Amino acid sequence: MKCVSINHLTYSYVKDKPVVKDFSLEINKGEYVSLVGHNGCGKSTLARLLVGLLVPESGSVEICGLELNNKTINQIRQKVAIVFQNPDNQFIGATVEDDIAFSLENMNVPREEMIPLVKEFAKKVGMSEFLTKEPGYLSGGQKQRVAIADSLVRRPELLILDEATSMLDPSGKREILSLVRKMREENPDLTVISITHDIEEAYLTDRIVLMHEGEMILSCTPKELFNNVDTISKYNLEVPFEIELKKRIADLGISISEDDTLDSIGEKLCK
Repeated sequence: MKCVSINHLTYSYVKDKPVVKDFSLEINKGEYVSLVGHNGCGKSTLARLLVGLLVPESGSVEICGLELNNKTINQIRQKVAIVFQNPDNQFIGATVEDDIAFSLENMNVPREEMIPLVKEFAKKVGMSEFLTKEPGYLSGGQKQRVAIADSLVRRPELLILDEATSMLDPSGKREILSLVRKMREENPDLTVISITHDIEEAYLTDRIVLMHEGEMILSCTPKELFNNVDTISKYNLEVPFEIELKKRIADLGISISEDDTLDSIGEKLCK
């Protein structure tokens, strides 16, 4: 079942210079897809088109079976949540508790239902002890946790992460990615689109969509992409640590398979 259907989408900030060009893509319900490509390739513009923050010049978008237009935009936004690179731009409440509750207030959730939901999702993201804190005094990773709680408390069908880990240190990135995996385990129908420059992050997703100058170059599994030497070279892509490690070990004459994990590689090296 399709969650997202993008059909021949085109958008320009400057006339006759499209940043998204005749772009088409389908994403299945429950799929975890990463959009990768260098700065200016149209990834974030595409995200804004998906939630109606920008209006395309041509083409169409369907979310959960609804075509995005003026009549359906509010209904679609009830089904979609987006987390931006800078969570400060999303905070509205004076406290973490107020901020998480704001999403529920917009959905007209009764207060007696709202209070336990705020506590539940603050706990899910590890922010229970910060409910009375001002968001501005939190660390980068904590702010992103709150932004994700704001999004997930609405129980969206589609979660869009627009460079949501780019401002975090490695530890913060691991925490957020672990949280997303946990949320998907709890709700297998949750569809996730991650717009990222982090190849290690993209390597963990179900599918990678490579964009270049507003167009889709290819759509494939991470292993298929990073085993394609010509594509990696042509678009100057980094290679994930695991792939590079396997290559170097294989060059030493040690037998390594595609299914080997970092743990199994460690065991082989120890032997």
